[in-house]
Amino acid sequence: MSFQMKPYPEWSWSLSRDQMFHACKRQYFYHYYASHGGWLLTAAPEAQIAYRLKKLTNLYLVLGEAVHTAAQKLIDLRERSQAYPTQDQIVTYIRNTLNAAFQESKQRERWWGYPKQYTMLHEMYYEGELPRDRVDAVGSRISVCAEHLLASDSWQEIRDSGDITVLEVEKLKDFIVNDEKIYVKLDVLYRRGDGTYVITDWKTGKVSEKNEEQLWLYALYIHEYYGVPIEQIEIRTEYLLDGICVRSTPDEDNIMMIQHKIKASLQSMKSYLDDTYYNRPLPVERFAGAGDPSVCRFCNFRQICPEKQ
Repeated sequence: MSFQMKPYPEWSWSLSRDQMFHACKRQYFYHYYASHGGWLLTAAPEAQIAYRLKKLTNLYLVLGEAVHTAAQKLIDLRERSQAYPTQDQIVTYIRNTLNAAFQESKQRERWWGYPKQYTMLHEMYYEGELPRDRVDAVGSRISVCAEHLLASDSWQEIRDSGDITVLEVEKLKDFIVNDEKIYVKLDVLYRRGDGTYVITDWKTGKVSEKNEEQLWLYALYIHEYYGVPIEQIEIRTEYLLDGICVRSTPDEDNIMMIQHKIKASLQSMKSYLDDTYYNRPLPVERFAGAGDPSVCRFCNFRQICPEKQ
């Protein structure tokens, strides 16, 4: 039987989807609906363009992904009882990743033909060059994040404790809440010998309280998927730029709050559907743009959005 593309994407919910929905409805439409099937050579030109714009990244995201990959590799080496890299080696890896992204971004035609295989930086695509201030800002974070990753509470506990069982590292998982599929991707989840499940989230940006909801969602996932009592879950944010580890233990109120958020968010998102069974959206005109220059400036879809500021 030949493969048949569904006319609309599968319905699901994630916190990042919710954040985009509330930041800009038009961006949300382009990202989740207009780009659907755009990877196919037979797709309409509009879908192909939207898909390629969806794949744009930026310097800060590449830095974050490189640091996350470095952390993942450290844990993998621990699982295989192999030697760990030095701080200088991690710095070199991160710099090489950023340099590779820059070099690939200069090959626009190659990226346009293979957007999944190659990288295109938002800065290069829209500005034709890397802003000096952004290069300096990202560059200044590389060695600091590498140093603080190796010195972080979570990595030192994983590395040195003999009773740690690593359960998940950077795996996209899903679970069901009120008959709805919810996606999560934990940076690392491990279980200590005392039965505590520790969720660690690596951050390469500044300290922010906005990360609480994400960690409550992760705690809900651990509670539902693994059947772990809430009181046996510890959530951590490792702010690698500042070298700070923020720890907390979720409670029933936190879980209720994230469950309420999911329910309210799903209702809001589905109000923009013409058909909930097929996940068919309303016409694009019903998805208003943010109307905020600070949002539009960094949006991947500036090229095709008539409401860009």
